[in-house]
Amino acid sequence: MSTALPDTHDRRIDTQSLLAPVRKGSFWLAVVLPFVHLPLLASGLGSADGAGAFLVLLALNALALVVGHGHGPDDAAGA
Repeated sequence: MSTALPDTHDRRIDTQSLLAPVRKGSFWLAVVLPFVHLPLLASGLGSADGAGAFLVLLALNALALVVGHGHGPDDAAGA
């Protein structure tokens, strides 16, 4: 009987394959979100609700840019 620990190498989660769809989605979200800003800008940011929505969308766009920055043509083939 062997007391060695089981080999966990086969069960290790490949983080790159898990993060690729997140990067891809964030990349495309960063591309699309500026088009959502346009109606808000066109209607004006005079109200607190409009300005708040614009700032939330701007922060979401910045987050999507940071997360999706690593997406590229190499990820498209695998994801």
